[in-house]
Amino acid sequence: MLTRSGVTFPAALGCSAAKTVTLNFLRDIFTPVIKDEVARIRDATAQLCEPLHDAFAWAVQRQRSRLPEMDGPAYGWIRTHMTRALVHSRLTSVAGSLGDWKLSGNHRRNGELWLTNDEYCTRLLHGFRDDHVPAPGPNRQRRAFYQNRPLTKFGQMTLLGPEDNDLLILWRIDAEGAPLFRVVRTIGTWRFGKEQLVDLDFPLLASASDLRDLHFEPQDEGLELELPNEETNDADGTGGFSW
Repeated sequence: MLTRSGVTFPAALGCSAAKTVTLNFLRDIFTPVIKDEVARIRDATAQLCEPLHDAFAWAVQRQRSRLPEMDGPAYGWIRTHMTRALVHSRLTSVAGSLGDWKLSGNHRRNGELWLTNDEYCTRLLHGFRDDHVPAPGPNRQRRAFYQNRPLTKFGQMTLLGPEDNDLLILWRIDAEGAPLFRVVRTIGTWRFGKEQLVDLDFPLLASASDLRDLHFEPQDEGLELELPNEETNDADGTGGFSW
């Protein structure tokens, strides 16, 4: 069970109406080693909560105030590029607020956004829906990035832990201009429209303390995320681990 008293998630993340969301982790196998690895990913990415929310909110506000004519549905593509450019500029200027993380990659290559620390490499990609993970496409570098070894293999954790530590941070902007983020760990490649291969998927909350306060408790019937005083809503049962 993954719990924290008083936590509420945005409606756009599909969690605000749920009291208990059932979570599956690769057929409900959840060893202490996996628990520790997921907690490490949670704690590492928690350093990015405030910096990313602040940078993206600033970028959206700046774009809307300076170029309001770009707000129409025909210009979504250019808003995505402008947001990435503004966020890169903002994170460059506040590099000291990123904790152990730093900008990496080649931003001149189509405005890519990468962040790395001593353990993990993250690629920030634009997502279209809360349940959407962009397919890797034919690019060999991206396909290699997607192919993390699963946290479990044949039902057991390997002694050396995960072979790779490549994560996606998927971002999108809601109708009110607020940024929403998910941290995703992919375990293979797929074609557009096919089943997504993911074994970890959770929202990057606006507050690092809120994210760090989430904790994991294995249960006999899988994992659950308890949110107080709301109605029950089952997860989609597609496997993987999300909260």
